[in-house]
Amino acid sequence: MLVLGLLLMLGCAALAVDAAIQNTAVIHAIAFNRSISDLSVGALFIAGTVVGLLFALGLAMFFGGLGRARRARRERRALRRDSGQAEELRAENARLEQELLDERSSIGPGDAYPGDRASTTSGRHRVGR
Repeated sequence: MLVLGLLLMLGCAALAVDAAIQNTAVIHAIAFNRSISDLSVGALFIAGTVVGLLFALGLAMFFGGLGRARRARRERRALRRDSGQAEELRAENARLEQELLDERSSIGPGDAYPGDRASTTSGRHRVGR
């Protein structure tokens, strides 16, 4: 595909050079109510080619900008969605911490906390280590 594109560009360049060199007839042209005189057909062709290239460059810049804007919107939307999930996780973490504090406060000072390994003993040996 790369070689085909390169061949196509070289062919177009050769056609433009040939058209500019072979067509030497002088013509009169008007653009934006301005008269352009003593212009050869080849020079007019080259001017048209330059205008076409500038148009193609503008079109590429336009669509490139649209693509960047769409990508940025997509990334912002994903960040908002992720921050919403992070906020939900923070709320869940706070709820679980409060639940743990409530559970620990309901156990008396002499009672062993069920999750505390060091306080659970069976005879002379500690269980869970």
